[in-house]
Amino acid sequence: MAFNKGILFKKLPRFLQRLLRMLRIAPEPPKVLGLFTENGRGNHLDFPEIGVWYSTSIRDKPITRECLVIEVGWYKKENGVKHEFIRFDISSPDTVHTAIVIAERLASRSDSSGSQQDPQGAAQTTNATTSPVIPTDAAMSSDTPQVVVTSPDAASESTGSSAEENSPPVVKAAKPSRKSKRKLKRPSVMSSAVSKSWECNARDRVLCATLGSTASVELETMCNEATRISTLKFSEEARPSANQIANLIFITSTLEPKYRVNGTQCYWFVETLFEVLKILFKDSKQDIMRDSAGKCYGMTINTKKDSVQTVLDRYNDSERALLEEINQKRRAEQQTEEERQREREERQAAEERARTAEERTQAERLAAEERIQAERRAAEERIQAERRAAEEKIRAAEEEKQRERQAANEEIAKLRRQLEAARAGASTSQV
Repeated sequence: MAFNKGILFKKLPRFLQRLLRMLRIAPEPPKVLGLFTENGRGNHLDFPEIGVWYSTSIRDKPITRECLVIEVGWYKKENGVKHEFIRFDISSPDTVHTAIVIAERLASRSDSSGSQQDPQGAAQTTNATTSPVIPTDAAMSSDTPQVVVTSPDAASESTGSSAEENSPPVVKAAKPSRKSKRKLKRPSVMSSAVSKSWECNARDRVLCATLGSTASVELETMCNEATRISTLKFSEEARPSANQIANLIFITSTLEPKYRVNGTQCYWFVETLFEVLKILFKDSKQDIMRDSAGKCYGMTINTKKDSVQTVLDRYNDSERALLEEINQKRRAEQQTEEERQREREERQAAEERARTAEERTQAERLAAEERIQAERRAAEERIQAERRAAEEKIRAAEEEKQRERQAANEEIAKLRRQLEAARAGASTSQV
């Protein structure tokens, strides 16, 4: 088997990211359900209801306004059933991760066997196993051969949901014979009426995954098996956000809910998104790799041409309404925050008043305790002084008694001496 360097270089970044995840070095993608998937094993996200995807996962999520579109790719599946889809590469706010978002329009399988209008306006029921033969507008020009349009949803018995099985009807050009050449130059009124009236419900969906993760393998394979026929890149200063892209996809999807083979098919879906993006972001640059958009077997498929301005008008109205809603929400949040701030200030003021009252009460209690202590100390000092004075009086009285006792003793001693002297004189006189 020949060595393919292109495949190697495509798979090398994914291999390195897986290696980093195994080593627990790679950071986890942001938690945005409608854009990114986790690094671990798992499948890509499939949103069969674009309205649900936009309203629940994107519209009111502020982080989606920080996820910016790097580039937009227009892809065409040329092998087998012809199908065109659009891919958005969207970076995370930290620019570390990239999300793959694929949007496409398919023909609904549920009503592919539904009614069709005949030239007189009567409804005809088409068997689900029988492919309706419907000429496109390309067959109505004077110099083109007749075109047989086969709905794959009606002809296929598979219940799968791949882009190939549910893509627009297969368009096959039948080579005209020389005998019928003149006849083919003038298509019948019946063919024109049937071609323009064939329709079914559109089945628009969004697929997304984190680039380089296990979940993105199937989406990358889907893109690799198709042909990128055009790329739209944006300047770093003016990149659309994931929120704006989701809004555009939602508006385009709801603008024409019917899948019409000659007007609002997958080519119309991708072309409308591309043209609106080029108008909204004038600094964008389109690189056309292959001039096969809207062509089937070399013939151009007609689309509804007045959709771009309608989508622009609805988008501008929607963005204004969303901006007003965001402003109202911001004002409500600001009002709520102001009320909370007032409540906090009132609570703080009440706490301050309570703290002041508590401090005043504490000060009064301390003052009272100090006053009581002072009075107690004064009483104790007064009692102590009185005790000392009493003791001093007692000591003075004791000293006075001691002096009186001493004086009495001295007086007694003196009298004794006098008595002895008198006795001694009396005995001398007797002798």
